[in-house]
Amino acid sequence: MLPLTLAACRANRTVQAPDAIPPGRPIILITIDTLRADRLGSYGSRLGLTPALDRFAQRATRFSAAVSQVPLTLAAHTTLLTGLHPARHGVRTNDRFRLASHVPTLAEAIRGRGYTTAAFIGGYPLIASSGLSRGFDRYDDEFLKKPGVVERPADDVVDSALGWIEQVRSGPFFAWVHLFDPHSPYTPPPPFAASHSGAPYDGEVAYTDAAAGRFFERLQRLDVFTHATVVVVADHGESLGEHGERTHGTFLYDSTVRVPMLVKTPDSSASRVVDVPVEVADVAPTLAALAGASLSSIDGQSLLPLIGGAPGDPDRPAYAESYYQNILLGWSPLRAVRTRRWKFVEAPRAELYDLEADPYERQNRIDDHAALAAGLGRALPAQPDSVAAHRAPAAAADSEDRLRSLGYVSGSTIATAATRAIDPKDRVNVWAAIEDGVDKMTSDPAAAQHAFTRALALDTGNGLALKYLGDWSFRDGRLHEARERYQRAIAAGFRHPDVFVNLASIAERESRIEDVRAALADAVRMDASDADAWNRLGLLEARRGAAAAARNAFANAIAAAPDRAEPYYNLAIVERRAGNEALAQARLRDAVARNAAYPEAQYELGTGYLLAKQPDRALEAYRAALAARPDSPEALFGAARAELDLGRIDEARRDYERFVRVAPAQYRQQVAAAREALREMSAR
Repeated sequence: MLPLTLAACRANRTVQAPDAIPPGRPIILITIDTLRADRLGSYGSRLGLTPALDRFAQRATRFSAAVSQVPLTLAAHTTLLTGLHPARHGVRTNDRFRLASHVPTLAEAIRGRGYTTAAFIGGYPLIASSGLSRGFDRYDDEFLKKPGVVERPADDVVDSALGWIEQVRSGPFFAWVHLFDPHSPYTPPPPFAASHSGAPYDGEVAYTDAAAGRFFERLQRLDVFTHATVVVVADHGESLGEHGERTHGTFLYDSTVRVPMLVKTPDSSASRVVDVPVEVADVAPTLAALAGASLSSIDGQSLLPLIGGAPGDPDRPAYAESYYQNILLGWSPLRAVRTRRWKFVEAPRAELYDLEADPYERQNRIDDHAALAAGLGRALPAQPDSVAAHRAPAAAADSEDRLRSLGYVSGSTIATAATRAIDPKDRVNVWAAIEDGVDKMTSDPAAAQHAFTRALALDTGNGLALKYLGDWSFRDGRLHEARERYQRAIAAGFRHPDVFVNLASIAERESRIEDVRAALADAVRMDASDADAWNRLGLLEARRGAAAAARNAFANAIAAAPDRAEPYYNLAIVERRAGNEALAQARLRDAVARNAAYPEAQYELGTGYLLAKQPDRALEAYRAALAARPDSPEALFGAARAELDLGRIDEARRDYERFVRVAPAQYRQQVAAAREALREMSAR
């Protein structure tokens, strides 16, 4: 029976460095995304996928009951690098969560002890803007600057890390190497694709192992490996269809929350197995201690006593959670504690598994051991009323598209008592249909629509399915159908800025201006950082003649996206119409500073200079506009006027003639003026 003092095991701790290993030795953390423990030979696999990691395990401490706190990439890595549980670091999923600047990180603590630090990232969820880059002298995620890119091969990550290690190996350093390949979609490179044609996930694991093996071999040649602490740990596993879950993120079964964890300390040459529960949160305090640093008020605890031979506590309640479906669809969150033998899952239909007798968690024993389940339940941390406080603004469209290509979905649903009563395991077929639709949105749109329709048939109030189907109707021009689906999604509590922005577009096409304004106002209330919605709201207010409201909207658009040129341009037009020419010119200069190839902004800037009797500066702006759009009639006309003022008659004649050739019918007055100027030039 579990002791009644379980909750005391979760008290905040301050971890100090032990004296056993002198600080200053290299520290290398290798995280392998989405790696199931049962794919490693050292964890019992007979598939032969991981010879390099199995050789590494022969010199390391192997933790056989290591638990990830969240089966999602960003949240799990945030726990890894802070030592905090998700409720305390605030990151619960991959979508719209960022680590707050006040939360201390492992890298900051280690760098404070004189270590050079670097991270080498393999996948998009860990982009620097997630907040995990804090404390690293170098955060190598430059590959993500390429449009649409979401991951890079393990070999590329390893090469980048090795190049850096070779440069800094003479002093203390901390390197984090993130290998993303086992994550879906499973696309192993040759020859692993051919040798694992029927099991591409296994092919990805085998490829990643080969890259890790090459990394270890190079560390040995550099005389780094022996003297370094090297930790290999997965952020989470992969369901591969177990319990009806295709990938990860929803459930807390061992296929996704039990992870491989191998720790090699300096100069170790023998293996050791620790079978008591440990947490991914324990990595940060362990590495901090090895660097001579400390992390205060954390949830994890140093693994060094266990590595040194301490017996540990088989009844330690290792924590795990998933708020993915709670945030996205309003369903109940799932929370669990796992001891060496038992796992309790808090849910509308709670679960208890005897992991010794039932390692695949197929027989719920809660009715047989109610008191045990209640004791484990008391070890769960206090549950917050809301997880929204730590959410960042909605992801930009590019970010959302990249996450979707990895199987992750964006959006949120306002939870109610009714939705919180929904157990995700009772809607596994609904989620499977949604995942199927997400996977096929690009490759097979018709099949994707069918999948979302199937999800909606199974769950008639599913706001996410309604949103996706509404998007298709909107793109296909079926505006009445799109509006009806979006409105149903909103009524179901689903929230996504695109829903309101698209409703505004529908209302605009139907000349319902007040509805446009209301929908855009809803969009910016939901996400005050939606620059597109603010900009569109500003355009609407400007058309209504509401200059103050337009200024406010454009200013908010600028605050949300200071590198975008359009809001500056639009604000400049508002100021020019109000007679504030100096402000207008300043905002136009802001616009072209952000996009020199913005022809409208360059033209308006040139016009301002022309009015200010500065034809040389006007001509420079007009020519910049023409470089971006060679047949711009406005810029041709303006350039000719500036050239005429500067006495460049031949150039003025050329541009007036071009203007006359390309000017559309509505430029009749300007065409007449150009012809008159041409006649005057010919008469000279």
